[in-house]
Amino acid sequence: MATIVSVINQKGGVAKTTTSLNVASSWAKQGKRILLIDLDPQSSATKAVFGDQEFEKTIYDVIVNQAQIDDVIQKSETFGFDMIPAEIMLSGVDMQLAAHFGREQILKRKLEPIAHRYDSILIDCSPSLGLMTINALMASKDIIIPICPEYFSLKGIELILNTLQNIRVGLGYKVGVRGVIITRFRDRRIVKDVIHQVREKYDLHVYSNYIPDNIAVEEAHHCHKPVHTHAPRSPAAQAYMSLASELWI
Repeated sequence: MATIVSVINQKGGVAKTTTSLNVASSWAKQGKRILLIDLDPQSSATKAVFGDQEFEKTIYDVIVNQAQIDDVIQKSETFGFDMIPAEIMLSGVDMQLAAHFGREQILKRKLEPIAHRYDSILIDCSPSLGLMTINALMASKDIIIPICPEYFSLKGIELILNTLQNIRVGLGYKVGVRGVIITRFRDRRIVKDVIHQVREKYDLHVYSNYIPDNIAVEEAHHCHKPVHTHAPRSPAAQAYMSLASELWI
């Protein structure tokens, strides 16, 4: 049975989607059966994998139109994982499902029949804390929080932790925090201070494999490849492969 993990941060520019893609692809390269779900209306993960390809059905159709989840799963040979694509229509889901009973657990119910096929299901969440993000959290055992280590990142962590507390109190479900991933790392004093605060103030695990600020990541996006394929000797590729191993433990 798959472990379901959400990658989440409301703050933009923290390499959330980049981390989702490259961790999922690194796991696949290591022999794991992986499903990546794009739950962001901006569809950044979908575009990074499939470019401008359009799909007859997406995760929107599963959530809103009762489509079968098997009908929306796409295989990426380049990245090595299965994927459920997103589309801009996800941005209107909150209003469309406002009166739907049990709307917070639609995704969880939809994933139950296929979870046994995978070792892990990774969800790339929307930056907003709307209904789709709540669905992701309710379906997940744990979350992973990528941050670019600056002081504004600490406020983002507080918002996430508050959301988890609200879900625990309001919906009776406890979501664990697996840890914090440091992205776009540069060896500066402020970075070390922020990492120290994450550990001390929030008592969160910070993964030891930091992802460096490396142009190879953006180049890989433009080529629709994981960084370990596009530039296997780059610092980012090596860091993501090491991080994937660390995350799996």
